[in-house]
Amino acid sequence: MSTDSAFSYENLAATAMAAPSGTAAFHSTLVPLLKSWRTPLHSFHAETLDNALKSVDASTCSLVYLQITADALKLATTAEHIELALAALAHVSTKMDLYQLEACPRVMHQLVLALNSISMETREHERICQLLLTMVDQINQQMVSMRSHSTKSKPKGKAVKTKLETLGSESNRGVRITPLHIECLKQCLLARRRQLHLQAMQTVVQVRLDAFGSLTIETRARAFMEYHLYAGMVCMGLDEFELALQMWCLVFALPARHASVIQVAAYKRLLLLNLAVNGKKAKLPSFFAGSHARVLESNAVGYVSLADTFANKSMAQTMAKLQEMQAVLESDENWGLVNRILHLLPRHFIKRVGSAYSSIGMQKLIEITGFSFYPLAAGDSFAELARYIRNMNDPSVVLEQPAGTTAAKDAIVRFTDDRATIYIAEQRNVANCIRNEQQWAMLVANKARELEGLHQHLSKLDRHLALTKEYISSEKSQVNIA
Repeated sequence: MSTDSAFSYENLAATAMAAPSGTAAFHSTLVPLLKSWRTPLHSFHAETLDNALKSVDASTCSLVYLQITADALKLATTAEHIELALAALAHVSTKMDLYQLEACPRVMHQLVLALNSISMETREHERICQLLLTMVDQINQQMVSMRSHSTKSKPKGKAVKTKLETLGSESNRGVRITPLHIECLKQCLLARRRQLHLQAMQTVVQVRLDAFGSLTIETRARAFMEYHLYAGMVCMGLDEFELALQMWCLVFALPARHASVIQVAAYKRLLLLNLAVNGKKAKLPSFFAGSHARVLESNAVGYVSLADTFANKSMAQTMAKLQEMQAVLESDENWGLVNRILHLLPRHFIKRVGSAYSSIGMQKLIEITGFSFYPLAAGDSFAELARYIRNMNDPSVVLEQPAGTTAAKDAIVRFTDDRATIYIAEQRNVANCIRNEQQWAMLVANKARELEGLHQHLSKLDRHLALTKEYISSEKSQVNIA
């Protein structure tokens, strides 16, 4: 061990015992010590670390316990060492103290770095994710049940005060992003377990976020972007496509001097998913700098080309473009995303035909859309197309079988107006009147969902941006996230 008594576990434990949480001594002695802390060990020494952990009560001083655990994880080199360190982390995971973490976020950052390194070495992503989910859940509950105890000064300025008055006194009672939240999402993705995705969705993704940003020692903008990039990927794992789009759009919400690598990764995924969900190229927010947008497009040339091909060409050319891009998609780890959304692509080509035809035969529809090139249409294209149209469950695309025929190739596809309009003469038929009313009801319901989604999106932007210094200032507080 080092001879520097300032950085000894005995001194750290003694300081923790003499400076109870919430006292002046806690901020004047323990916090400065932790902010400058460096481990006195050069290698994993089980007895020393075990004695250090035993000398600290995890319930009353979880911050120091976390620091010692982070040291143990950092020094661990064998499976036995790692097991001891993870066992210590499991012990403290249910005893998190938000007040102490706010006083020294650096400890969380060190713990995350150590966990990330251990997970890459052992591949125990599932176990580490479970530990992080427990810790994050503890922190979330404390964040939403009490106001922040942060010693930082309150935001100043007329714009901030006006926004505070608008949002009300409850505006800063949500969950702030911490390094633990971000690492939890990352480990969830690496674990590839649906149950973990469901837990992460409830514990990390769908929580109400606080207006004042995050508890990170890194750039707040980077934490914001990483959180929403990973959150969107978790949503994709659960087929929550609309929510994934919202998350990835928020990656571009913060103003900055430069486009970032995180934004490039999100933009590529956003282009792919928007093609599948909305059938067109994704648009960046109108306030996003044009120079930044050009940087993103120059780093996603193949994806932009795919979006243009999808918008103007047939399915055959789109599938050919995807095959041409397979190596790029795999290197970007987006090939799985393509396979997950592939079943959504044909519906846009089919509906596009409805802008020129009121009805069309199956043979002609296959020729126009290029459905025979659809990978899942192997075998009988007519039968597969008929099955696909039925599964679309879209009232504007109706599959009809003429009397006296049973073969799928003899079926007729009729297109109705998405706005649910039927000729007045046809409305005299009771069945058509009922169908018209059903279409209008579906249209109104879709518009209501669209408006609700927009309202939630704007509310999130309000809470994330309107009270941050980066948003208010146009000069000094602009963050460089290159």
